[in-house]
Amino acid sequence: MRKHLRLVALLIPMVLVASNSYAAVKAGSACSKVGSKSVSSGKSYTCIKSGKKLVWNKGVLIPVAKPAPSASASATPSASPTPKASVAPAVVYPKGPTSFDDLIENYQGISYAAWSKTSAAIKASTSQSPAFRAVTGPNTKLTYPTPAVAFDLVKRMYGDYQSSPDFTVLSFGYADRMWAQEQMRAIQPSSTYQWITDMACATKETCWGGGMFTDEKAMGLLVLTTEVVDDNHTTGTLEAHEYTHAIQQNQMRGPQPWPTTGNWPPTWYLEGQAEFSQNAAIYYESFALYTKNRRDVSQDLFRDSKITSEWIREFFVVSQPSSWFSKYDRWRQYDLGGMLVEVLTAIKGPASTMEVWKQCGSGMKFPDAFEKVYGISFEKALPIISKAIALELGRS
Repeated sequence: MRKHLRLVALLIPMVLVASNSYAAVKAGSACSKVGSKSVSSGKSYTCIKSGKKLVWNKGVLIPVAKPAPSASASATPSASPTPKASVAPAVVYPKGPTSFDDLIENYQGISYAAWSKTSAAIKASTSQSPAFRAVTGPNTKLTYPTPAVAFDLVKRMYGDYQSSPDFTVLSFGYADRMWAQEQMRAIQPSSTYQWITDMACATKETCWGGGMFTDEKAMGLLVLTTEVVDDNHTTGTLEAHEYTHAIQQNQMRGPQPWPTTGNWPPTWYLEGQAEFSQNAAIYYESFALYTKNRRDVSQDLFRDSKITSEWIREFFVVSQPSSWFSKYDRWRQYDLGGMLVEVLTAIKGPASTMEVWKQCGSGMKFPDAFEKVYGISFEKALPIISKAIALELGRS
């Protein structure tokens, strides 16, 4: 069954709220207008859309300010001066890099600079991802019921860079894997639809993750598994990851080869950008949550002492031979690639990393596109990037 779906983004910036109300409310009870607010029992509640209903969310605790010391009614100085109310010091983040010239010097500020530039881009944009057809398995319950929210955040993150305006979202759990394979075959007959049973959902325990497929007509198919219930499948990071691939592929205007060949950027850039996007987009309102999830997906890098500056430099091969894929753990394409994209975002913002794709789609090779966007050859930038990442990992 196919149906058109356009979900309303729930993450509305506070500055856009039109009105407030102060009647007593209860989380989950009905409300009348999306975005309206109510304060009750020390919490601020926001009216959100859940399915077809408008309900109050769980609410956020309102900090209680301590009263300031009252001024003395007498002009006579007190024998024992009243101490001033303490003020929590503002958080000061390390200075971020402004170019490759000061990248190593300011390596401690890479993560915050990348996050803050992404957060600013999302908050400044009102872009929306295009409507899509939702095809969901008959026995499937979505683990993240509002995928358009994640899609919209990624779209706002990358501004003018578009995904295919014609795409389908296919969601399924283990019980519907054969059904899903037939659906994929019907939607994209020339696709590798066997991927569903061979890799994406070979067993119940490994029915995890997703994939993005663009056919020769630039029509997109975003596939999501729903069997495993973990943070990646319940927070929107999976949807954000795959939608990043949708924008990447639309810049290339054709099916993605695997491994990448021709003008396509390397796989570590392809997956690294999607890995960075999933955390930066979903957690754009909290650097603390961004940092936590960034560290969660990159924990192997911090544990493995062999990953030094030299090792990283050798890893980032532009034209990857088949021997490269057997030498390195496939997950390094994601986490280490994500750290490289974080560096580029810290220097020049998230849109710059998608501009590389646009240039490759126009016929440029990755090194040429990189140099055009960042003003330095990839060959010269690589040892600087490798050193900065190694320092972030606590190594030389």
